[in-house]
Amino acid sequence: MEIEHNTAPPEVMHIDLNSAFAMTEQQANPLIRGKPVGVTNRLNDYAICITASYEARRLGIDLGMRAGEARRLAPNFVLVEADPAKYQHVHRLMRQIFESYSPVAYMKSVDEGIIDFRGMQPILKGRPLEDIALEIKQRFRDEIGDYMTINIGIGQNRWLAKVAASFDKPNGLTTINRDNIEATYGRLRLTDLPYIARKMKLRLNFAGIYTPLELYCTPEPKLTKQVFQSINGHHWYLKLRGYETEVEYGIKTVGRSYVLEHRTNNQAELEALLYKSAAKVARRLKRNDLSARGLMLYLGYAKPREAASHYRRGWFERHLYPTYAHRADQIYERALDLFSRSHRDEVVSSLQMSAYGLAPTQSDQLFLWDSLDAKLNRAEVALNDLNDRYGEDTIIPAKVLASKNPMKDKIPFGSIRYFH
Repeated sequence: MEIEHNTAPPEVMHIDLNSAFAMTEQQANPLIRGKPVGVTNRLNDYAICITASYEARRLGIDLGMRAGEARRLAPNFVLVEADPAKYQHVHRLMRQIFESYSPVAYMKSVDEGIIDFRGMQPILKGRPLEDIALEIKQRFRDEIGDYMTINIGIGQNRWLAKVAASFDKPNGLTTINRDNIEATYGRLRLTDLPYIARKMKLRLNFAGIYTPLELYCTPEPKLTKQVFQSINGHHWYLKLRGYETEVEYGIKTVGRSYVLEHRTNNQAELEALLYKSAAKVARRLKRNDLSARGLMLYLGYAKPREAASHYRRGWFERHLYPTYAHRADQIYERALDLFSRSHRDEVVSSLQMSAYGLAPTQSDQLFLWDSLDAKLNRAEVALNDLNDRYGEDTIIPAKVLASKNPMKDKIPFGSIRYFH
């Protein structure tokens, strides 16, 4: 049966900080405002631009471009090394603003979030969401920085609100409703829609769907049985018509990954890096009161100068242990167990550690108060509190301090479910 477009008013707001990391750097340093700016994770001769300001994008400087190439396009191009502490600070301020408007407000990533106004009509008392959006834009300038701009989209569900936020960048404000939905889809390409990339586009083209408007007009049975061949077809049919289909899932893994600045096969050096990774994973577990049974370790190997096509690109191992762990020393012990199975002669260029099989951490029982395990738990809590108060890595193990690899935090793209 055909379902009509949702008749509910658009009451979901998606907010996206424009070119977030580059703009944050411009806010912090007025001397680079108005200039083409790029941000890189590691400022060296091989630096790659991983995000760019709008001034840089207008000159053709895009993601993945090397610094030398960018400077040929724009001699005044400024490349800045990422400073995650700045972006986390902006993230926290954004979250405070969002949560002041609705009990259903949350960040989807470090630089974008949702404010859901559904069911709040008595509180809004007829106030248009566009007025609230303009107020939020001004609050960003007043409370975060005068150079900060955001795009705001308003829609009937979270997906349509995100579509609306993609228009008129930077500093746009767009509302999508049942009256302009077909005109909106008519302005877009398939890959302009969230979650449609190259492979999805090819699948839709194979089914004779070449535009968002054609996707919108495709009957539900065809989407479910022919195009997607799963329940996803039904979900797409609903979300295109303004019905909510997105679900927030809990944390499944807690991990940390690094690209090493100094590639090495020195065992003592690698064990120090494993300890630092274990400490980071333990800290994230603690923030969410979680413990883990499983641990995964991946080592990326550097390509030899005269490598054959069959050289080892990396090594991977994981194991589900019988007991739960949440302290750094516990996770490190398991990491060493996995590491002992790796190829010791290979030069390591990257490292990834992930804890899985998660469950809420059980508090120490009273009869364990004087046990060694309980004392170690309390000691780690005290260390975490000090680092929370005075800054990340204020107190670190001597073994980590001796490492030649600083293993700096990278720009926090993606999920922030365990990000504070």
